[in-house]
Amino acid sequence: MNPNHSYATARQLIDPDADYTIHIHTDTGWTQPTDPNHRELPGLDVLLAARRVLRARPAGHVQSTSPDTLDIRTGDGRLWLRFTDTTLGENDSAPDEPALDDHMPAELWRVVGLSGSALAPLARCDLTTSDLEALARTCLTLSQAHSLLPQPALPPNAGHLLERLATTTEALDSGLPDTPDIDEAFSRAELLLLADTALALHQAHGDPDGLLSRTEVLLLTHLAYDGAPS
Repeated sequence: MNPNHSYATARQLIDPDADYTIHIHTDTGWTQPTDPNHRELPGLDVLLAARRVLRARPAGHVQSTSPDTLDIRTGDGRLWLRFTDTTLGENDSAPDEPALDDHMPAELWRVVGLSGSALAPLARCDLTTSDLEALARTCLTLSQAHSLLPQPALPPNAGHLLERLATTTEALDSGLPDTPDIDEAFSRAELLLLADTALALHQAHGDPDGLLSRTEVLLLTHLAYDGAPS
C-alpha cells in the first residue's frame, strides 16, 4: 500500500483527542505491557507512530480491522501493534492479560515512545486541511486574547492575514450563505503562515485563560518541535 495513502487512512481513523490502548501481538496472542504507564498512548502519538513506521526502511504497514482500531506492523515483521480507542473497553481480540516486560520487543519504544511523550514532530508537510483550519482558528483566538500584551515578532503579512481570517470566520460562524471555508479562502502557504503566527503567539504568552483545546495545544507543540534545530 502507498505509504501516503496509509498515513491518510490513519489520520481519518484516529481521534487526536482520544486515548488508545496498546496491544502487542505475540506467539500466544494479543497482550499488553506490564507497566500501566505504557498501556495507553494519546491519539496524536499513535499517528506519529504510524508515521515513523511508514517512513522507516524497510517501510512498515498500517491497516485497520475496524473503524476504531489501527494495526501497525514494522517492515521487518518483528513488531505488530494494535491501538484501540479506550472508550470501547476490552474485546475478545485484545485480552487484558499483561506480558512480562522482558518479553517486550526491544524496538517497541522506538516506535511508540512513552505515553504522552510525543517524541517525534508532526512535520508541516503532514498537516491536513483540518489541522490547518484548527491552527488558523487557534491563531485568531490567541491574537485576540493577546491583543493588549506585548507582541512578539510575527511572520510577514501576518496582520493582513489575521484581518482576512477574522472576517472569514465571523461570516462562517454566523452562517452567512456562500461563505467560503477557511481552506478555500486561504492558500496552503497562507495557512502555514497563520500556523507559524499561532506558534509565535503561543510561545510568547502561552494560553493562560485555557482557551485552546488539547488538540490545538498538541499541534502547536509539534510545530515547535518541527521548527527546532536537529
